[in-house]
Amino acid sequence: MTKHALIIGSKSDIAMELESFLLSDGWTTSGWHRNIAFPKVIPRWNLVLIALGCVAPVGHWADVDADEWEECINSNLMLPIKLLRLVWGGREPDASVCFMAGSNPQKIMNGYSAYNASKMALLKTCEQLDQESSDAKFFALAPGYVPTKIHRATLAAGWKNERIECGGGTSIELIYKCLKWCMEADKEIVGGRNICVSDPLGPQLVNQLAVNPAMFKLRRVQ
Repeated sequence: MTKHALIIGSKSDIAMELESFLLSDGWTTSGWHRNIAFPKVIPRWNLVLIALGCVAPVGHWADVDADEWEECINSNLMLPIKLLRLVWGGREPDASVCFMAGSNPQKIMNGYSAYNASKMALLKTCEQLDQESSDAKFFALAPGYVPTKIHRATLAAGWKNERIECGGGTSIELIYKCLKWCMEADKEIVGGRNICVSDPLGPQLVNQLAVNPAMFKLRRVQ
């Protein structure tokens, strides 16, 4: 049976390239982005890929516009959950929900308070929703740095970012490989976790995740 992927945030540069890989693998796809109305009829789906989000505003938290700061939280956290509710009833058995986790929100970086806070909240939400959803698995995928238009906010703010200055970035091939690995893995292995493209995907990691329920989740370190 042909599998279907819903892409929320389908104009994301990463999402558009991942869609081409899905199509090459025989999936069908449909998507939504901010410039069109949300569809009234939702197809049955095996994967929801949520690639919504923004980085702006970039700058000291007390100096950036308060409404823009709040909108960043909404874009990265509240809106994805709101739209997921609208499509939830169309899931097939053992469906997957993938949140794009951002490049590295765990690292404290001056100037990115709204972005990092909202992405970290999204990771906790991912774990919570996975726990409450026995018939689907939720996971977050951290792609690392990818030179896409989302980083224009940093350039527009004139904000120094050493990672952007270094250039390069993660290939879409590696991101898709990680996405496939997560979709094929059991819920007990990836459910509720933040999986990074840079993780050593394979049997050894599966064994580590199987015996450590806290691994790759938000926890207090003691």
